[in-house]
Amino acid sequence: MIKQVDLLKLELDVIPKYLILRDLEKTAKDNVELTCLKKAVMKSKWVNHIISQQLNDGSWGTFHSMSQNINTKVTTEQALRRLIILGLDSSDKPIKKIVEYMEKHLLGEIELKDRPEKKHNWTLFTHLIVATWLRIIDPDNQLAYEVAKDWADVITGAFSSSTYNSCDYKEAYYDIHKVSKDKCMLNFTNFYIVALLPRLLPEEIELKFIDYILNSTQGIYYIYDRPLNIQPDKFNSKQANRYINAYELLSKYTYSKSKLTRFKDWLLDNIQEDGFWDMGQVSKDNIQFPLSDSWRVPLKRKIDCTLRLQRLLYKI
Repeated sequence: MIKQVDLLKLELDVIPKYLILRDLEKTAKDNVELTCLKKAVMKSKWVNHIISQQLNDGSWGTFHSMSQNINTKVTTEQALRRLIILGLDSSDKPIKKIVEYMEKHLLGEIELKDRPEKKHNWTLFTHLIVATWLRIIDPDNQLAYEVAKDWADVITGAFSSSTYNSCDYKEAYYDIHKVSKDKCMLNFTNFYIVALLPRLLPEEIELKFIDYILNSTQGIYYIYDRPLNIQPDKFNSKQANRYINAYELLSKYTYSKSKLTRFKDWLLDNIQEDGFWDMGQVSKDNIQFPLSDSWRVPLKRKIDCTLRLQRLLYKI
């Protein structure tokens, strides 16, 4: 096996260095170097590009639908995803502002700016997507927990037999959500539900749930639309980038490690001889990448790719 490179021995831009110290080195939050780096992260061009578009109410315009957004170049959840990837957390002012906005929505004080979609029970759907992002930011958020607990009960009902049962799913869905039976979210293998439920399912149910996702022909909707048990043809591809996104979600589950060994082997098989991973220029999506200030120097791209996968391997 090729040995992974020690990134801390390299000349790093501020965001990669901060993420290494925070997530891989587990540096104490009050560490002077980490604190200084965080201040520099907040002043970085990538962070400022996003927070400069944040509106006074804390949002970035529409929450979910880009096609309806006229105020900013990103949706609120795109901005949130990017800021979290760049190292921001619940202690930072831009995140506090959007948390307050999302909590107001769950409390019924404000509506999202998105145009309602007729195919869903719109209130149920917006509460799902907002609660998901609140739990990503703060797993202990009580308002989000109340939404998540209902969905955990639905999924528990769906897998209460030896395998998934669609009739059990629908029965639990209608019983718990108390919604009209003409609208049911049939595809629960989507980003929001998968990202919402870590640490909420009983072990037996969680393992069945993960197995179902891994063997689904649909992947994880909004993230990856192909079977997760089939590896991408090319590592340096948009497809592989999205494939990894899906496994990053699954890595958050308590009992997932035993299910992810094949994926872990695939990652290790794709380390280059110099100890780096490199997903290529095509992986630059302005959400996941870049972390470094610029990719004009290929080494910076390799640092960003390697850091991402080292952080993921640390979890699995």
